[in-house]
Amino acid sequence: MSASHSSDPPGERDTERVNMALAAGAIIGTWFWDVAQDSLTVDDALARVHGLDPALARTELRLEQVVAAVHPEDRPGLAEAIAEAVRRGGRYAHQYRTRSADGQYRWIEAIGRVDLDAEGKAIGFPGVLIDIDERRRVEAERDQAQTLLRSFVEATPGVVYAKDRQGRILIGNRGTTELIGRPPEAYVGRTDAELLGDPVQAATVMATDERVMASGQSEQLEEEVSFPDGRRAHWLSTKSPLRDADGNVVGLIGTSLDITARKVAEARHLEVEERYRLAARATNDAIWDWRISDGQVVWNEALATLFGHAHSETDAQWWLDHIHPDDRARVDAGIHAVIDGDGDAWSAEYRFRRADGSYAAVLDRGAMLRGAAGEPVRMIGAMLDLSGRKAAEAALADSEERLRLATEAGDMGFWDVDLVHDVLIWPARTKAMFGISPDVAVSMRDFYGGIHPDDLAMTSAAFAAAADPAQRARYDVEYRTIGKEDGVVRWVAAKGQGLFDGDRCVRVVGVAIDISARKAADARLHELNERLESRVAEEVAERTRVEDALRQSQKMEAVGQLTGGIAHDFNNMLATVIGPLDLLALRLGDSDPRATRYIDMAIDGASRAAQLTQRLLAFSRQQPLQPVQLDVNQLVAGMSDLLVHSLGSRIHLDTVLADDLSPAFADANQLENVILNLAVNARDAMPEGGHLRVATANCCIDAPGDDAHPDVPPGRYIMISVADSGHGMPPEVIAKAFDPFFTTKGVGQGTGLGLSQVYGFVKQSSGHLKIASQVGQGTMVKVYLPRPVAAMEAGDAGDAGGAQGSEGTAAPGGDRELILVVDDEPAVRQFSIDALSEMGYPVLAADGAATALALLDAHPAIALLFTDVVMPQVNGRELADEALRRRPDLRVLFATGYSRNALERDGVLDPSVQVIGKPFTLDELATRVRTVLANA
Repeated sequence: MSASHSSDPPGERDTERVNMALAAGAIIGTWFWDVAQDSLTVDDALARVHGLDPALARTELRLEQVVAAVHPEDRPGLAEAIAEAVRRGGRYAHQYRTRSADGQYRWIEAIGRVDLDAEGKAIGFPGVLIDIDERRRVEAERDQAQTLLRSFVEATPGVVYAKDRQGRILIGNRGTTELIGRPPEAYVGRTDAELLGDPVQAATVMATDERVMASGQSEQLEEEVSFPDGRRAHWLSTKSPLRDADGNVVGLIGTSLDITARKVAEARHLEVEERYRLAARATNDAIWDWRISDGQVVWNEALATLFGHAHSETDAQWWLDHIHPDDRARVDAGIHAVIDGDGDAWSAEYRFRRADGSYAAVLDRGAMLRGAAGEPVRMIGAMLDLSGRKAAEAALADSEERLRLATEAGDMGFWDVDLVHDVLIWPARTKAMFGISPDVAVSMRDFYGGIHPDDLAMTSAAFAAAADPAQRARYDVEYRTIGKEDGVVRWVAAKGQGLFDGDRCVRVVGVAIDISARKAADARLHELNERLESRVAEEVAERTRVEDALRQSQKMEAVGQLTGGIAHDFNNMLATVIGPLDLLALRLGDSDPRATRYIDMAIDGASRAAQLTQRLLAFSRQQPLQPVQLDVNQLVAGMSDLLVHSLGSRIHLDTVLADDLSPAFADANQLENVILNLAVNARDAMPEGGHLRVATANCCIDAPGDDAHPDVPPGRYIMISVADSGHGMPPEVIAKAFDPFFTTKGVGQGTGLGLSQVYGFVKQSSGHLKIASQVGQGTMVKVYLPRPVAAMEAGDAGDAGGAQGSEGTAAPGGDRELILVVDDEPAVRQFSIDALSEMGYPVLAADGAATALALLDAHPAIALLFTDVVMPQVNGRELADEALRRRPDLRVLFATGYSRNALERDGVLDPSVQVIGKPFTLDELATRVRTVLANA
């Protein structure tokens, strides 16, 4: 009778295993159990495996006889497996230990099949035994080794991991789990790019791993890593290639230890050393460090600055030898008394010999550093040059005598405040100004008490500023006094200054004059002039307002003309830099990587200079514009991804686009730059994050003075508003917001041309620009662009980029169109010739209109006229007009550094004109030439 589950895939696998075991000689016994009759028949081999007498083989046995040799711990499981197989039928497989005749247990696997009758009852149970003892032993050793490896990896401090050749993690310890912040089942089989939140960190780690696997060499490096909770740490990592049995690199193993604390300690140590170095350099004192053990003395630069000795290291005897002979014994005894005793500080004044042989009076101080047992280790000190102070003291004594004589002769009162000893010196003339008798003693309390209450704060502040070492202001005040004895109010004018000893003010001296009569005269004169001034003030205010408006307009126009001219000249110069560099890079190719890198650096710098000139042209309203009929809503929507990327994750962007928005008439590329400029400015005004709203609307202003749109002339406009929730601007900043080079950002953080460029573009596009802002409440900028006239030709409303071809630099070779290059600048003309020749075009060249027209007549095959616009005598537009009169099918491409020339009509470029702005790259020239020729 066939088995009920003979077709099950597991049964097929058992059959395959039995066949393989037979082939390998691994079957060690067979059985057949007649379940219905409970009769079990085994072969000789099975009997021996179960420790039975071989004579019992092929006789009818009972299951209990065979099972008796099974290991006691395995019997319950075997009985349960047999019962389950008999109950359900089909395949049977079970592993257990059995004791053979020699008394040793060995592992075997029983594989069989239970056949069921039509009623589902077991009738037959045949099977075989396979020896798996060696396999189980190997598996046990493997499991033990894996457990040992896992325990070792988990016990290893820091991060331990292994990766395959594609960077997928194979295993990681607890440190790896903590670093990634996910359980092993979440990161095993995945790469760092999929796991780490910091993409830069992930890219760096994977690049290092790839380098180690590619080189086959171990590396030790320091890495900065980020934890999921925001912590950052420094790791010392060791990475080695993981090899298979044949020595091939199949992955990578790595370990990392946290060295954050060590890095912090190193940084603090370096910071302390740097502070000491800077402090030693910053002071005017000669700083010295004396090591007692060998007498070595290290000096700072002040030893040379103050005394002319070009030494950084000496010994103690050298220092002692340079002390004046009359002071040497005293200084030597004093400093050794501190060193040999238990003192911790020393100071002395003495004369020290300069390099030129003269002596300087110095004040020297030192601090003693001792070891744990109190032994002297080092003494660190500073030597202050007192020569200037000594000379000043002598000069001061002489000056005081002269001052006393001068003040008496000039009817002035003298005063001297000794701040060190809190003493005030007033002669009789000064006391009289405060209503005090000549023989009465005075103090600073009399000074402050005698000042009129309305003038006290101002006078006290002026005196404090004069005595402040940080300010050292000149004391120059006028104040009223109230006589202490007579109560008379007097006006006094006082002047003075502080005298300082290093960073301490020791005295403030000056003079005072009674100006009461002058003040009375001034008051009468002021009263007479006040009426006249009030009448003049109104007229002046109105004139000032008008003059300010005119001056601002003239200033902006003058700056615009200046910047436009500068930008034009720079564009011509840059054209001879960027283009030849492109050609040089093309010629060199990859033959010299270092030269290629230098060329790329030069091109990058020149390109940034070209961007700056474009901003200058935009402000001066001299950039080439090609306005078209434009769907502003579509343009803003298309910029959303760019804006979101530029603003960052902390700023939320809202776009509110008006329904049925009318088209605008503007240059699409420049309008995108305007919106991006305004968005970036708004982002910088929200360093902590915020909201940015870009909105569009139709705007119709019927009359001047519209409250919703102040100072915007009547007309029909498309309005684009950019509003932020940033810190806002005060009125004085708003007034200068569009001025060129004005910026509120720090040095190196902005050119001040962003809003100027916006202003220039809007004005050049016949539009208007308004800004509204309040400090703490954000800023809104509104751009008003004119709608196109209804009679605009359909062709004039095409895509602004329609004139741009998609082809890259043309490959040399083949039959190409003949091009005539006209430019009065030899360097620019030569670059154009070389560039076009490099692209495979045959080229003729001329330095002016006369030569160009002659060549045009002589060569009918000329397909393209490539001419500069600004040229002497006959400009590029005039040349093109004459050339087209002779050859109507000729294609024309203009090159210009700015658009204030004959190409403009009403401030913008004619839509039919094809123009490339200077400077241009090789790719830009190739694309524009191909486009112009393709439109033939």
